[in-house]
Amino acid sequence: MIDFASLLIFCAVSFAAYYYVNREKNRENDELAKKLPGINGLSLIQSFDLILNTPRKEYINKVLSYVKDDVPMTRATFFNQTLILTKDADFINKVFNSPKTYNKPDIFYKGFMTSKGLITLAGSEHKRHRKVLNKAFTSKMMQRLPEIFDEKAKKVIGNLSEVEDRGEFELLNYIGPFSLETFGKSNLNYEIDYHRSEILDAYERYSSVAVDFLPYSIIGLSKNILSPTKLGRRIKEVFQKFHIYFDDVVKINKENENNNMVENTAIDILLDPNNEFTEEEVRDELIMMMLGAFETSTRIISMVLMMVGMNKDVQHKLVNEIEEVYNEDKDAKFSADFLQKFPYLEMVVKETMRLFAVVPLVARETSDEVEICGHVLPKDTTILISIYSMQRDEKYWGSDADQFRPERFEDEIKNPHAWAPFTGGSRICIGYRYATMAMKIFLINFFRTYQVNCSQKFDEIETEMTMTLNFLTGYKVSINRK
Repeated sequence: MIDFASLLIFCAVSFAAYYYVNREKNRENDELAKKLPGINGLSLIQSFDLILNTPRKEYINKVLSYVKDDVPMTRATFFNQTLILTKDADFINKVFNSPKTYNKPDIFYKGFMTSKGLITLAGSEHKRHRKVLNKAFTSKMMQRLPEIFDEKAKKVIGNLSEVEDRGEFELLNYIGPFSLETFGKSNLNYEIDYHRSEILDAYERYSSVAVDFLPYSIIGLSKNILSPTKLGRRIKEVFQKFHIYFDDVVKINKENENNNMVENTAIDILLDPNNEFTEEEVRDELIMMMLGAFETSTRIISMVLMMVGMNKDVQHKLVNEIEEVYNEDKDAKFSADFLQKFPYLEMVVKETMRLFAVVPLVARETSDEVEICGHVLPKDTTILISIYSMQRDEKYWGSDADQFRPERFEDEIKNPHAWAPFTGGSRICIGYRYATMAMKIFLINFFRTYQVNCSQKFDEIETEMTMTLNFLTGYKVSINRK
């Protein structure tokens, strides 16, 4: 339940002032925005009703229901805030690549995060951080990762023996350790014990509070406005836990510069004096990287295993591909080149990410007036981009857009911009190659050992879309040793 009473008491007067002052301030932009195709604004009461009475699992779908199919974008107004909603691939591609839509809106991201990193930074600060962190993801740096991913995958798959032939179990309890422990060793010079790590508790609290905060972020309320409420206190507590944990990690690395672990990891690069990062900046970047890596790898691997478990023909084809490769070279070592030998695995992963965009909704903000696809967007306009809707649009994917069919990636897709699970342009997810490599190495190891079964039907999956996509029905499968 929303902490409505305390929120209402605190916000009533301040929000009314914000509402009307903001309206006067943006009157010129509003006049320009009214020329855009869209809907009439929701009243104050209707906007509150949208927040308070819409179930969390339906919230984003409710907002996106205002998107029109016959135009590339739709204007909508909530609490006197003009938003541009879009699921059009060409419009989205131009937004991702325009220097005038480079930044993310303060409220949508900074309004929640109390840490600053690539996810939240804007302008020159983002470019400075990105330039430094790019060093951690060069082709040369990526060459050291397969061995780490393989080691951690084998450890987790070994632990799966305790649930084999014992019916369905929750995948996240096993895939989570893989994602977190690979992140620790490959980026922090740090061996994280998933089941004993306080970071797990902080992450679980983060996931919960993110669900509750999203409606407020879309209509412009920040953590500062919510600070006296129960939700505001929960946000503060979560990031305090992250700060304490990663402050300790930074301290340990600075005290052990000559340790025997992997060198030139992300934390080594961030702590390099030549890059002039403060300890707070290092800590905040590590928090953002951890959240991104953990969410992406854990959920996508779990989703892939469920999809394959539901589709025996896909599993048969995938296992055959893996066996054929290893029949040619039983002692093959993982590398970027070696992973190119698994095209069907690539299709399976891509199709899963198409249907279930882990980050279903992203936002950008105009830094100046800009024309996109024939429409002039005012300065300081927030653009909400539905990756989820675009990747399921029949216009790009055909009449079976809502079905799991990896073979669709055998041919060139109708619009290459319609598949963007890692977004695009100069702010594309910096770790997309890292995540893809980790997922593939885990899945290859898994299917060399086990076959997977999922009793749940595809149309029985219930999702909740917040800052990330979550299966409300869980990630349950059963496994049998081959």
